[in-house]
Amino acid sequence: MSFILVATVLFGTAVGSFLNVCIWRLPRPGLSLGQPRWSFCPSCATAIAWYDNIPLLSWCLLGGRCRTCRFPISERYFLVEALTALVFVLVAQRYLFSGPPSWAAFFAVLVLAAAILVASFIDLELRIIPDQITVRGMMVAPFVALFAPALHPRATDGSISHLLAACNRAIQSLASGIAETLKDGAPLAIVTLLAAAVFFASGLYGYALYWKLVHPREPKPLEDGILGGVLIGAAGAMAVFNVLRPDLLTTPAVHSFWAALAGMLAGSTLVFTVGLLGTQVFRKPAMGFGDVKLMGLLGAFTGWAGVVAGFFLACFLGSAVGIFLWMRHGSRYMPFGPFLAMGCFSMLLWPQAFEDLLNWYLGLFAS
Repeated sequence: MSFILVATVLFGTAVGSFLNVCIWRLPRPGLSLGQPRWSFCPSCATAIAWYDNIPLLSWCLLGGRCRTCRFPISERYFLVEALTALVFVLVAQRYLFSGPPSWAAFFAVLVLAAAILVASFIDLELRIIPDQITVRGMMVAPFVALFAPALHPRATDGSISHLLAACNRAIQSLASGIAETLKDGAPLAIVTLLAAAVFFASGLYGYALYWKLVHPREPKPLEDGILGGVLIGAAGAMAVFNVLRPDLLTTPAVHSFWAALAGMLAGSTLVFTVGLLGTQVFRKPAMGFGDVKLMGLLGAFTGWAGVVAGFFLACFLGSAVGIFLWMRHGSRYMPFGPFLAMGCFSMLLWPQAFEDLLNWYLGLFAS
């Protein structure tokens, strides 16, 4: 256990150093993660030597300044490296030491943690959440859940389990003949792939039609269309597969896949609806569309119940910090993305603690 924790801390600081590169480069035109291939000072553009790029240590030894031009290096660099290490340790505690270890879920949540750290710090600085993180993350999240079923244990999401069990019984009684004919071998794979292609094309067409009707004079964001096609294609293919193999509906992997999709739908719909209502009430944009996509990504990992609870926790945290900033600095605006990330990720790390807290709170009214 000690070796794993030490390795996790060292790995976390190294990843944190890379995340600092992502935070600086992703939202800025003319830069990419691969070009230039070396780290450089944003003031004098001097390449940073390896011995000045050691996580945590180099920032302290340099006194938070560039060795060449003595330009101040933001405390954010140290903070991101330390915070990444801390979060990675918490993830290890949750998925490796708090029950049967699941390495697939452990690494999946590490990637999610890195992604939302980058998104949160970019949102804090520039008030945007890059699609490179949210859209691409949403495209792969259901498939990650499929191969990491520990993300959505059936015991913690009974609603999805009961729904899939009901579908299993219905399909077995209504489509047993078709299922028996195609349940094995090449026909099953061919039909599933054809279904994926048809639903993917339908998703792209639906997105293009929606954009033409709602935003006829604006260019279509290509990645959003591909995202819709991928998700609809995946859901359609899995639905067809489950019709042909209803006996697999109640397996942990299939349950995890559908729980991830349900969480994505719940998270995105919730934030979109709140933003729409807030815009009507306050007569100005209340929630950015980047927050909608971020909640879709978070919902894929927390499930529908976790993402809803995480949203309300984010509102509580955001209100507390917002009141403090308003009283201290008179500031009325702050990005909501970091609070969404904190709320939902807390539900991911400590689901039982929040369930116990909710039961205690409801018990006050029962007595």
